Amino acid sequence: MSTLALAASARYERRPLGHFVALLAVLLALLAAFAAADWDWGALTDAERRAQAAARIGAWLAAFARPDLSPDFVRHAWDLTLQTLSAAILGTALAVLLAWPLAMGASRAVCVGDERSAVGGNLVARLWRWLPLRSPAALLCAACRLVQDILRAVPDFVWAIILVALVGLGPLTGALALALNITGILAKVYSELWDSVDPARYGQVRSLGGGRLATFLYGIRPLASRNVLSFTLMRAECAIRNAAVIGAVGGGGLGSEIWYQVRFGAWDKVGTLILFTLLLTLAADLVSNTIRRQLRGDQSRQSGGASCAVAGAGDASRQGRPEGDAAAPPIAAGVSRPPFGPWLATGLVVLALLWSLWFMGWGNRGGEDGAARNHLAPAMELLSGEAWGKLRFFERLLQPELDLAAIGLGDPAKVAARLEQGKAVELFATHGALDVWQPSAWLAWQQELQKWFVWRVVESAAIPLAIAVVGTVLGVAGAILLTYPHSASFQLHAARFSGETPAPWQRALRALQLAAARATAVIARGVPEVMWAFLCIAFFGPGLVAGTLAIALHTLGVLTRVFGEAVDNQPLRRFEPTCGGSRLATYGLVAVPRVWRDWMTYGFFQFESNVRAAVVLGLVGVGGLGFQFSFNFEWFRFERAGTYLLMIVLLTVLIDRGSRLLKLSRVGR
Repeated sequence: MSTLALAASARYERRPLGHFVALLAVLLALLAAFAAADWDWGALTDAERRAQAAARIGAWLAAFARPDLSPDFVRHAWDLTLQTLSAAILGTALAVLLAWPLAMGASRAVCVGDERSAVGGNLVARLWRWLPLRSPAALLCAACRLVQDILRAVPDFVWAIILVALVGLGPLTGALALALNITGILAKVYSELWDSVDPARYGQVRSLGGGRLATFLYGIRPLASRNVLSFTLMRAECAIRNAAVIGAVGGGGLGSEIWYQVRFGAWDKVGTLILFTLLLTLAADLVSNTIRRQLRGDQSRQSGGASCAVAGAGDASRQGRPEGDAAAPPIAAGVSRPPFGPWLATGLVVLALLWSLWFMGWGNRGGEDGAARNHLAPAMELLSGEAWGKLRFFERLLQPELDLAAIGLGDPAKVAARLEQGKAVELFATHGALDVWQPSAWLAWQQELQKWFVWRVVESAAIPLAIAVVGTVLGVAGAILLTYPHSASFQLHAARFSGETPAPWQRALRALQLAAARATAVIARGVPEVMWAFLCIAFFGPGLVAGTLAIALHTLGVLTRVFGEAVDNQPLRRFEPTCGGSRLATYGLVAVPRVWRDWMTYGFFQFESNVRAAVVLGLVGVGGLGFQFSFNFEWFRFERAGTYLLMIVLLTVLIDRGSRLLKLSRVGR
């Protein structure tokens, strides 16, 4: 058997049953998405509509091709870019500080510890481990997970709407809204990355008497540090793009100006602002890559300089060492990590945070006649408690309308009135519960349930779910295809583990493929979903198709980045036993099996994020939960808006609990 086949077989692991169940669930969800929603493909199938759509998008792209580059507007766009950057940095920094303790509480490995030896492995014991009341630690873990679910389930623009009443318009509102949402996102991912570490890899810390905190600090945390760092930096980039959505409701920065110019159809100015957004995203991508390499010492690049012969010797010398140890020394003699690298990167992060605080307070030109405006001043009102009195306006939002009278519950007078008006739900008036096999029964039940407001809220969730399911599948498929040319390990450093000696033209071609793949990913994720939706609406018109393609394009960019980093984070020594195999074969048979679970985690997490994004897209003509929430909120129907908001939170909680139950988050406990 070849060394490539041996390496592949050595990495074979029995897949958890939950993964196969999840793949089946994805297939069923796709079928349900196409069956339950109305998909209008007329812009592609009808020749006349296709020509009209092409003319519209051509005119729009022509306007984008001639951006407004007048000195005054470019200076204004630059100020807004710095405002967006400062809000993103401050929001991410606050989120990291809040997410770490929350994630420690939400991580079963950290907060609860190993319960398998205590409760056994039978079915009853496994069910018992899911009960929060079994111990104080388990109850704390469940409470932390609920808090993080709520924080990330409420979209940024909803947090911004609430915070505008507290701190007013400006970048501080955007920073705080980002911080609340990103705290929930980071806490979820941190906890799942920590839970995904194989207990055998930090078993020595336990055997030496380390408690849960010591096991976390000296065992779990270092082993997951690379993925934690990569995801944190990626979320910092996402925070910059999310400002384009938050700006629409008072978050300041580029987003507020984009929405302002969109309303007036000034596409040349919108093109300039989008160009600044892309440049900011590209700069953030380059800086985050530099910081990540410095913080981790880039050992994966150093460890692969050996030839095939040295690789075999290296494998022999590593016997007895835990596989995948991130702290393992490099193979090549004389190679060491620069001692100043991590300190330099940490210093850059601290300087960026200090600059953000200075710019918001004293370094901007947001006041009258270009004077500085202190955007941090409202924060003092939050700390002193003066601003909290303004939140009474939103108390009705926290009292969702459940319309219990429609189903015969609550006030008897209201129930009788609904019965008299014929607006009460009488589910089995014409068909009994045993008529489930009759299509007419389902139609009758559907008509009856339409009388209940809560059921209409549930039905409105079908649109963002359908958009998220189809858009995520398309985005994941595209990201998988783009990850290979996006990977620096396989395009620039393959000679270190494959034993090949590429010609100069081959190296140039691979570098060109890498640059093209990364540029595609940067553009795809650099443009916010809302702006992709505008572009798709110009072609397809408002509806599910435009929203789905917008989600798919953005997902392609985000997942290509994290999929590629999952591959590049693998030390090159892991690919050395495959000497003699081609780059593509090594990628498919060795690299992909090693990172497949990471890919699944990111893919299912992105699906949850896409559900929230699809809700936001309801504001621009896609429909569903987002549109209904906005419509009721603007018409001061806060109780009904609260019901739609509650549905948004429940969607996130159900998706999260389902992924944990099926071990899609790689939590093997």
